[in-house]
Amino acid sequence: MTQPKHGFSLHSMTKTKTPHTSRHRSASAHDDSAAPDSTSVFTNILCAVDGTRTSTAAVEMAASLAGPDGHLTLLAVTAVSGSGAYTTAAISPGRVDLVLSNAKRIADDAGVPSSTVVDPGGPPVEVILERASDYDLLAIGAPATPWLGGMLTGGVATTALSQFTTPMLFARRSFTGSLRGRQILVASDGEEGSDHLVELAGRLGQSQGARVTLVNALDAESKMNPRAIQAQARALQLALPNAGEPCIEPGKAWDVILDAAKHTKASLVVIGSRRLSGLHAFGSVSRRVVHDAHCSVLVIPPGQ
Repeated sequence: MTQPKHGFSLHSMTKTKTPHTSRHRSASAHDDSAAPDSTSVFTNILCAVDGTRTSTAAVEMAASLAGPDGHLTLLAVTAVSGSGAYTTAAISPGRVDLVLSNAKRIADDAGVPSSTVVDPGGPPVEVILERASDYDLLAIGAPATPWLGGMLTGGVATTALSQFTTPMLFARRSFTGSLRGRQILVASDGEEGSDHLVELAGRLGQSQGARVTLVNALDAESKMNPRAIQAQARALQLALPNAGEPCIEPGKAWDVILDAAKHTKASLVVIGSRRLSGLHAFGSVSRRVVHDAHCSVLVIPPGQ
């Protein structure tokens, strides 16, 4: 997998001013947006498409992230099984051409080079994850079911979150256009590995001309590292002139993140994952956010 390019580092920031915590600052409080950096964070993106509105949103968002110097691979997994009169497919041969042509039109309109792939294999989630290992980012439509329903019924998103090794973008229909001038919310717990998560969100903000706000939950059951959170917030404010004041609130992590995303009118939440499975997955913060956020969610696997 190609590693995203770096143009932002927490450790390069030494001069600071102490950030002030706040209740959620409205998106209108920062209407100024910095000019985008020309370097995209994700340039080689796999988009799994199936013709749904959320998968269309995934292509739109992937095109915005990749930019004209990037490339989108538009993948339709038909999962053909059986033969003759008993042949079945997740996407019919007649429909797959339409799905891919519509997706390619979106990429063409955005000026982003793209190619199309039809894979008859299955199950779809296994095919998608195997192919995703060669890319910077996997973009798919966000699950339509709330968190508990998704856990009980399964589905591509639920299964993928237990196995993925490539960053995953779960796009929602609410996304249109680009992230320029919009709000990115990055959820950090201050633990090991969270610096990279905040750095990535900062690079996204720079490349997309978006605002970035850090959110942290004061959960009595979780480990706390207030110094790390303050350092991350200061780095964002120094690197991004329009970074929002950090949102540090008491409560369960998923509730704080979802509430902050709603009140800041975020277009994207960036969050890390521990890749929990089985019964442990019921305590997964990233799963709840993916299923229940009103906006798109970018999930980074452990070790990234």
